[in-house]
Amino acid sequence: MKLRTHYIFSAGLISLVLSLLFKADFFDNLTISLLVSFLGNTVIDRLGHREIATRFGEIPVRTPLTHTIPRSIIWGLVSTLPLLVIPLYFTHYYYWHKTLFISMLISGILVGPSHMLLDVFTEKGIYVKKKGRWRRFALAHFRYDNPLVNGLAIFVGAVMLYLSYTFS
Repeated sequence: MKLRTHYIFSAGLISLVLSLLFKADFFDNLTISLLVSFLGNTVIDRLGHREIATRFGEIPVRTPLTHTIPRSIIWGLVSTLPLLVIPLYFTHYYYWHKTLFISMLISGILVGPSHMLLDVFTEKGIYVKKKGRWRRFALAHFRYDNPLVNGLAIFVGAVMLYLSYTFS
């Protein structure tokens, strides 16, 4: 899927989960979900693709470094560390709310699997371990730039954002 599709879908999913778990303001949930979605999906895509030289030029290829479910969770948490540490550095500890800290941790855990959920429907899929080796696993084999599939994922992300707004 395209990166903007990942941004919107992940932000919708994270915002919806946060609105169901915590009685916080919608715009607080939206801000957290947008920041974590941008950071997490960018880190997963930038670190998880490499260029392979062919006789037709270089082509981008996914790697198991970030495109496995367990590793995507780790990279999602790593990408949210600046959001967890920076407020502690600039403010006193007693201003830091436990709910905000926990919601950022939950967001960091969710951003990786939401990225994998969309990538599993593309033609290259994600990586799973079978018999000690990384194998690709894909469900539907859609092209990553299929406008219909990307549009559907963006629509679902927007619906989740709307539901998050109604639940807050």
